[in-house]
Amino acid sequence: GESGAGKTESTKLILRFLSAMSEHSLELSSTDRTSHVEEDLLESSPIMEAFGNAKTVYNNNSSRFGKFVQLHFCQKGNIQGGKIVDCILYYAINAHSNRVVRQNPGERNYHIFYALLAGTNAEQREAFSFSQPENYYYLKQSGCVADKSINDKDTFQDVLNAMRTMQFTEENIREILRLLAGILHAGNIEFMTAGGAQVSSKTALGRTADLLGLNSEQLAEVLTHKSMILRGEEICTPLTVEQAVDSRDSMAMALYSQCFTWIIRKLNNRIRGKEDFKSIGILDIFGFENFEVNRFEQFNINYANEKLQEYFNKHIFSLEQLEYNK
Repeated sequence: GESGAGKTESTKLILRFLSAMSEHSLELSSTDRTSHVEEDLLESSPIMEAFGNAKTVYNNNSSRFGKFVQLHFCQKGNIQGGKIVDCILYYAINAHSNRVVRQNPGERNYHIFYALLAGTNAEQREAFSFSQPENYYYLKQSGCVADKSINDKDTFQDVLNAMRTMQFTEENIREILRLLAGILHAGNIEFMTAGGAQVSSKTALGRTADLLGLNSEQLAEVLTHKSMILRGEEICTPLTVEQAVDSRDSMAMALYSQCFTWIIRKLNNRIRGKEDFKSIGILDIFGFENFEVNRFEQFNINYANEKLQEYFNKHIFSLEQLEYNK
């Protein structure tokens, strides 16, 4: 379906329906387990949406990743666990993380970045050296840092509550927030030409290195030089400014992608059931969209939609006709 058609909301309703039907087949002793799984699956939604959804021109809560949810049932028919699969990983990691570093005009980055800036307290803002969203390159380049229909502060609190329900430790949460802050500051690292690319924004470099637990000089070296092994000897070659910007953006995308993958793994550890199960799968796919500029992210999203439509047409029409022709 097109973006905004209601796929994500339908997924939530289907999950609630299957959970309710499961409870009708329960013995009394199993009720707590099913309620726990249902609650965990529903509580995972605010986390997944904050890290995987963003405002686009057509939809202010557009899924930018595909989510396949497996519900695991025991022989008696009650839910005993589940699993979440990030389908975008099967297309390309960059398709999901590309939005971290660039967005089309009128769009926003992932919700979590704006929620982070709006929801942190004074102590956290000082520790992360935060300012307003329009001061971050990864947020301001599209010209849209706010949306009246989105309450970023509430989103942040919803994510924190959901993480605690899903048994993220306070240290887990703190490190995730530090990583996100480091990504934001990384976008403000600028370069100049001086016999090759050199970092010109020392403040942004220092903040990024501090938040990511790195040495600032080593980080600058990695961002502005390319190293290779030639005949057993390491050779470092200076990058151009354009190449250094690509290096910075690649680092930010890789960090966000690994963070997202870790979060999914953490959620799966919480909702995992027994090995012996029957399952029902629910696919919440990203919606088809057509922009003036369609980047690699959108290419993968639209291609996935076309393949699903082809599968639907083949099984609903072509194969059905063959059955009638027999």
